[in-house]
Amino acid sequence: MATETNSVIRELPEVVRNQIAAGEVVERPASVVKELVENALDAGARNVRIDLEEGGVRLIRVTDDGSGMGATDLALALTPHATSKLHELADLDHIASLGFRGEALASIGAVARVRILSRTADLSTGFEIREEGGKRSEVHEAGAPLGTSIEVRDLFYNTPARRRFLKRTQTELGRCLDLIQRLALAHVGVGFVATHDGRRLYDVEPEMDLRDRVRRTFGAELADSLVPVEIVDGPIRLSGLVAPPRFARRDQSRQMWFLNGRPLRDKVLTRVVKEGYRGFLEEGRQPAAFLALSMPPERVDVNVHPMKTEVRFRDERPLFGFLVNALRAAVAETDIATPGEKLLGSAEKRGGWTPPTEHPGQRWLPASGAVGWSGGGSGGSSGSSSGGSGAGGLAHQPPPFHPGGPSFERGVTPQSPDRLEVVELRPREQGAGPAVLGRAPQAGGHGASGSDGWAPRDDFSGPYLQVAKTYVVRAVPEGFEIVDQHALHERLTYEGLREELRRGSIAVQRMLVPEVVELGADEVALLEEHLEAIARLGIELSVFGPDAIAVQGLPARLRNPDAAGIVRDLLAIMGTRGKLPEAEDVLEEVLHRTACRSSVMAGDVLDQGQMRALLERAAQLETDQTCPHARPTRVRFTIADLERAFHRR
Repeated sequence: MATETNSVIRELPEVVRNQIAAGEVVERPASVVKELVENALDAGARNVRIDLEEGGVRLIRVTDDGSGMGATDLALALTPHATSKLHELADLDHIASLGFRGEALASIGAVARVRILSRTADLSTGFEIREEGGKRSEVHEAGAPLGTSIEVRDLFYNTPARRRFLKRTQTELGRCLDLIQRLALAHVGVGFVATHDGRRLYDVEPEMDLRDRVRRTFGAELADSLVPVEIVDGPIRLSGLVAPPRFARRDQSRQMWFLNGRPLRDKVLTRVVKEGYRGFLEEGRQPAAFLALSMPPERVDVNVHPMKTEVRFRDERPLFGFLVNALRAAVAETDIATPGEKLLGSAEKRGGWTPPTEHPGQRWLPASGAVGWSGGGSGGSSGSSSGGSGAGGLAHQPPPFHPGGPSFERGVTPQSPDRLEVVELRPREQGAGPAVLGRAPQAGGHGASGSDGWAPRDDFSGPYLQVAKTYVVRAVPEGFEIVDQHALHERLTYEGLREELRRGSIAVQRMLVPEVVELGADEVALLEEHLEAIARLGIELSVFGPDAIAVQGLPARLRNPDAAGIVRDLLAIMGTRGKLPEAEDVLEEVLHRTACRSSVMAGDVLDQGQMRALLERAAQLETDQTCPHARPTRVRFTIADLERAFHRR
């Protein structure tokens, strides 16, 4: 048998293997902090302290009061793939701990100087072990408090090439603090302290709940505005806090998911938040949400990413629907109406108002109008009419809003109001809420005002003022509001289209003369392939030669629709998303753009009747505070706002 003399495959030394493995586990100081704090939490710690120097490059020390380790366990702690959390392959299907692979400490020991000091509750003395660049000391006795302290010094001292890729100290420190804050929010009941170069930067006590931790981390304004989420479906539980849309940002720094105590940045869960806030946020804005998902470990695979920051769910579709529905219900409870109120400050914050006692014939809503009408029937006004329809009846059915007609054309002067109303500031009585704009309400009529800033649905009696042919100004019982006519009508049109689609099909108005839209041959081919699906949206198309499409019909509720614009919007959405028009997010975007193009525009003159009809119809919606693209439809100001602006208080 011939023998080889030039073998090129060699087994790498253990120290080299560990340094290579460290490349996956130890990317930067924050990676070390993550592994050490997760070990402390798995050990049942109630208090965790993290001390850093030079952004964690010079020193990372994590001290906990968990169960600790004896001499035998300590000797194995730095050995690759030695772990207390798994015993056989089947255990991977039931992982309840944060760590489980048994490779973190060995990887850290290969690229840093490590010292571990630990003591268990049943021993009066502790034990110590050290490792430096893969060279390990013997375990020996040492004085130690209950728990474990792990010091990691001079990270990447023996791999200078990797050290050169680290960022400046403040950047690395920021990443460490971000991770610590996420872990603190994920583990309510555990205290955290973080210091840098001897200065305390962050601390939360074990007794602090999630809202208190958000307050400590992000400030009181956000924390005090959060709405709780709590819903259980069998073994699956979603809990946490969500913020009103006005706290949205361009980044996801305040959007956090925790799965069985594990902070995640998961694409599926990110989509859940996006769908939960759909219609309440402008494109590109990210809401603030702190959500904990608890579920049996066997329903999720956490072993799909080296850093364990991504997971794979079993039964993803039903879980996705459950989470989206729960989140949308919670978002609807937030103060959706306040994007404009921050211009002069929230009167609700200043006054500390509470809803007044409900009187017969009145259904009370917050002055912001954030809560939709919940009575029976489909009218937009609630309360008892003088005709005695009962406390739960409707005073009248608002007329449909038809903005078409001669008086609606651009440049036409609107009708003069049939009456003018004197607006006066009335002095506030001691202990009462803000003063009220306009005349005192008549007994038994609409528009009665509570004494503490809450108002019943009014009768929309006007008069209305149109400003810049764009904004409708009207008095309300507790002040006045300014309405963006396009944004509000866009919401009304969108909700009508969506309701028709939910019922099965959108009513179509066929065109007497089809409008021909010239397109590229590839665009015609794309539309031709999906004509049936597009027709579900109320857009009836037919091929008109190799490079044109004929628009045969459009949704009946649209006003002066731009057929060519709608077709091009449809193509743009399909091209950008890379999806068929059957896809739910594509359907939503088509409805958004169709409603936008076919609603009242800035520059359209509205008469008194049209302004009233628009507001009355919108009042029937579940929410009318934002347009479909999440821009606010109205800004409401209270008397307190005016008094503050004019230095009357």
